[in-house]
This record gives sequence, structure tokens and C-alpha cells, in this order.
Amino acid sequence: MSQNITVIGIGRLGLGLALLLEKSGYNICGVDIFQNYVNSLNKKVYKTKEPKYEELLKTSKNFTATTDLKKGLDHSDFIFIIVQTPNSGGSKFYDHSILSNLLTKIQSYNVLNKHLIIGCTVMPKYIDQIAKNLIANNTISYNPEFVAQGCIIQGFEKPDIILVGTESEKVAMKLKEIYDKITLNKPLYCIVKPLEAEIIKISLNAFITTKLSFANMLSDMCDNMGADKYKIVNSIGKDSRIGNRYFSPGYSFGGPCFPRDTKALQLLLDKNNINSDLLKATTKYNEVHIDYEVDRLLKKGLNEYLITNVCYRENSKIPIIDESAKLKIAEKLVKNGKKVIIKDEIQLINEVKKAYGNIFEYIIE
Repeated sequence: MSQNITVIGIGRLGLGLALLLEKSGYNICGVDIFQNYVNSLNKKVYKTKEPKYEELLKTSKNFTATTDLKKGLDHSDFIFIIVQTPNSGGSKFYDHSILSNLLTKIQSYNVLNKHLIIGCTVMPKYIDQIAKNLIANNTISYNPEFVAQGCIIQGFEKPDIILVGTESEKVAMKLKEIYDKITLNKPLYCIVKPLEAEIIKISLNAFITTKLSFANMLSDMCDNMGADKYKIVNSIGKDSRIGNRYFSPGYSFGGPCFPRDTKALQLLLDKNNINSDLLKATTKYNEVHIDYEVDRLLKKGLNEYLITNVCYRENSKIPIIDESAKLKIAEKLVKNGKKVIIKDEIQLINEVKKAYGNIFEYIIE
């Protein structure tokens, strides 16, 4: 396979991958549907709060963006696909329509011997039952990423694992070649079948949320008993069987991945007649912890509360507030008759206004 690689879907996640691939020596064609966005990338004037993106874009020499899917398909036989699969509810949970429509359109060009690498989250069995029926004479593999918004480049460069779901040894070897170039550490490669990779993706995130809820449950009990929750949870995490990562007192988990992947695995268990009470409890305590935090603040007896850093991820300034614990707390405080002031940077304030309107007062940093 050549040094040419195509990335279809160069939103925040896809763009990070594309720019790192370019930095590693590949010739990259990024495909997206928004012309103004594509123009800003080609002119290297795109602005973002995502760390290192602007620097990588400005120094890139072999990255080009286009809205022409055919151009992207002609550019390479190795094609990453990272498009939206938002929540849809129901038995399928993830909305695969954008992805499936894209695969159908790719098939309409009668391409041959392409290697399509799906990186967006899908419900297990999507590759085998749907994707492979939409594409003929090409391989389809699954390679989801485990990166967090606000530190995407760091996540790509220093992953713990590289998960590859494929039935093609050629694809597995090519992906290992690629990630060996862009990673700064030595991640473990998990080469499995597509179905197995689909299950691993949502299960890994669901385990992390269970760990977070357990830590918060224990922390709340410590508060009530007068014990030092930080010393207790930190000490437990020092056991190598548990670990301190994602195991510390804090706010409820949120963001675009953790809550939905946990619910997706719960749904998958239910569909396969496996008791999912453990994950139901994880999600339930995530909300219980919000109420605990609200009660703790109300006991202070204040009439006015100032809340800062409302991104779903602590100490990040990217404009994503999905399932933000602080905003859930703020809303409940308002419902209890309290005045709440949200103080943050303009891009986050704008997102809060879209979701909550004028129930808060705002201060722009």
C-alpha cells in the first residue's frame, strides 16, 4: 500500500488523526461535507481550542481537504472513516444512518480493493450484519480510538492499546505500521475480529464509568462519616489490581462517550438476556451523586453560586458540555430558587446559552 491515506470525516477527531498521519510522513486527503470548513483547513486559518491542532495544520505540507468524495476515494486504497454516530435510542441505540449512507455512496462508485477502516462507535454486529452488506469487493475493519476531547493529540500519541477489529492480515499489518509511526510510547495491539472489537469498545468505557461511580459512592460515604475521602480512595487505587486512573473523588462522569457507551452495553446485555443491573446501578449512582453534590451546596445556605469550568471535562476549554456534571448541578440549584452565575470562556458560554437560555447569569472570562 502506498503512503497515501484518506480520512473521511475530518471533524475534531478525524482531523487530529489526519494531521498526525501527515506529520508522520503520509500524504493525506481529508474529506468533509462543509465547504467553508474545508476552505479554512486548506488556507490554514482554521481556529480551535483543541491543543496542538493549529500548530500541526500550519506546519503540514502534505495535507489537503476536499468535499469531493470521489477525489478522496481515488487518493488511496486505505481509508479511515470517522463520521457521526449519535444517540438514536431504541434497540440500535447509535444512529448509523450517516455511516451507512456514506458506505452506500462509496459503493456507488464501484471501487475495488479498498480497505475501509471504521473508527466511529457502532453497535456490536454493525460491521458483520450491515456494513459488509453495503460494500462489496472491499475490506471493512473496525479501529475505534480511545481519546478524550480536549487532549486528542495526546491520546493518539500515547494510547494504552490499539484496538483493531479485522479479518485482513494485510490491514492489521498496515495499521500497526501506521500507529508505530504516530505513537510516542509502545501501546499494546489488540488484533481481534470486528465483532469482538465492537464489544471491547463500549465495554472498556462502561468499566471506566463503573469505576468512577464506585469511587464517588465511596467518597460520599466518607463525607458523611467524617473520613478523608482523598486518602481512602487514593490508597485503594494504589493496589495494582485497581489503579488510580479514573478512580478518585470527583464530579459525575459526562461527555459524549462515557454515558452513552455505558447505556449501549446495558442495552446489549438486555438484548442477549444477560442481567444488566450492574450497569444500571452505575448510571443511577452517577445521577445520585449529582443530587448529593446539590444537597451539599444547599446546606451552605447561600443565595448565589458561582460555577466555573463547565466543560464536561475538567480544566478543558473546548466547547463541549454534553452531560456536564457542573451544569446539571447548576440547573438543580436554580430549581431550588438559587441564583447561579456561570463564568467561563466565550465559546463555552455560548454552548450553555444554547442549552439553558437565561436561567443562569453569565460572566465571560
